[in-house]
Amino acid sequence: MKRKMLTLTMATVIGAGTSFIPFSKAFADEQIQNIQQKQSKIQTSISSKQSKIETILQNQQQLQDDINSINKKVTQTNQQIADKEQQVKDTKAEVAKLNSKIKETQKRIDDRNKVLSERARDIQKNGGSVNYLDVILEAKSLSDLISRSSAVATFVKADSEILKAQEQDKKLLKQQQDQVNEKLNNIQSSLNDLKQLKESIKYQLADQKSMMQALDEQKQSIASEISNLKAQASSLNAQEKQALKQLEKEQAETKKEETKTAEDQSTTSTNSSSNDNSDQTVQTSDDSNNNNSSDQSSSSNDSSTHVSNDKGSTSSSSRSNHSSNNQPSRSHATATSKGGSSTIEAAISAGSTLIGHSPYKFGGGRTASDIANHLFDCSSFVHWAFAQAGVNLGGAGANTDTLVGLGTPVSPSELKRGDLVFFDTYKTNGHVGIYLGNGSFLDDNSSHGVSVDSMNNPYWKSAFNGVARRVIN
Repeated sequence: MKRKMLTLTMATVIGAGTSFIPFSKAFADEQIQNIQQKQSKIQTSISSKQSKIETILQNQQQLQDDINSINKKVTQTNQQIADKEQQVKDTKAEVAKLNSKIKETQKRIDDRNKVLSERARDIQKNGGSVNYLDVILEAKSLSDLISRSSAVATFVKADSEILKAQEQDKKLLKQQQDQVNEKLNNIQSSLNDLKQLKESIKYQLADQKSMMQALDEQKQSIASEISNLKAQASSLNAQEKQALKQLEKEQAETKKEETKTAEDQSTTSTNSSSNDNSDQTVQTSDDSNNNNSSDQSSSSNDSSTHVSNDKGSTSSSSRSNHSSNNQPSRSHATATSKGGSSTIEAAISAGSTLIGHSPYKFGGGRTASDIANHLFDCSSFVHWAFAQAGVNLGGAGANTDTLVGLGTPVSPSELKRGDLVFFDTYKTNGHVGIYLGNGSFLDDNSSHGVSVDSMNNPYWKSAFNGVARRVIN
């Protein structure tokens, strides 16, 4: 009987060992497969991010080319301004000379006026008029007649020449004055144009540098992500090697156990042949009991699982309702919102507090850190200002492309305080500000940060193509 029980025990062990061996190998294979899948995803992610870095590098190269071109324009403009300023100096020297000539001309005119004044006084002394014919007729002799005639002719000629010279000098004086004014006006106009061009270039250069800085930050962020992914890949490689090593160890141990089991089974097989029927009965009874126990356990597990899932569902539903009830109430400006002038003034007031205190950051204003440090770009600044007044202009990711689709369009002639005005800078509708009235607007630009600018400024005037939206009535 003891031998029978030993045989039964060995059979049970062999059966259990046989069922465990493929499970252990399958588990190891699955683990290795999962690691390899993760490695594949990581490599795909690394390739994708490296492609993004290549795109960023290409964009940076294009930006650098643009910056170099703008810097070249700045150098040329500065040289042109220097040349014009030198021309102004030269023209002022010419003006000084012309003014000297003008003084001479004016002196001649004054001298003639003096002569004419004396002639007028002489005429007045003689009764208010002089009749040259009477002078001639009063001659006492022929020689006196000739003398008087010659004198009269001389006086008439002198008077005529004085008057003619006077008119010529007056005309010359006007020409000289006009010439001076024209030269000064032309040079000053050219100088103003160059200064406006320089101001426009300054804005462009600031925009390009801001975008370059943003690309640098993106590149650094992606490089950091790639470094982390490579670290994960290295860790997975180590795990894969460990799993393969463990699999090889388990396979060796399994082979060793199979060999030992085969030897033990051969030794005991001759002693168990007479009791096969009894063993089968015992085995059948044991299987029946095991099946009943298994069914009960399965039923218990199913019931437990059902209760657990119901609780999870109830808890999830409760959290969902709690989250929904605690969301802050805020007006969305997908269409024009009603808020009146008080809402507009609240937004403008909030934005105005940052004038001179908020440096521009391309892509800024979209993280808690940027907002806390008042680091915005044009669109995030506008979004933030209206958010302070309780108006949501499309979420934290708002940009000029989304803002230009909000509210209702407004023509330039109908602009009101609080309307959004858009400008074509580095792209169409690439810049946005809040209209204040009287041709001014509040914005965050790359040259001055948050500031009040004039739409009559040559740069903004040329960039404004009449695009405006009213988000608050």
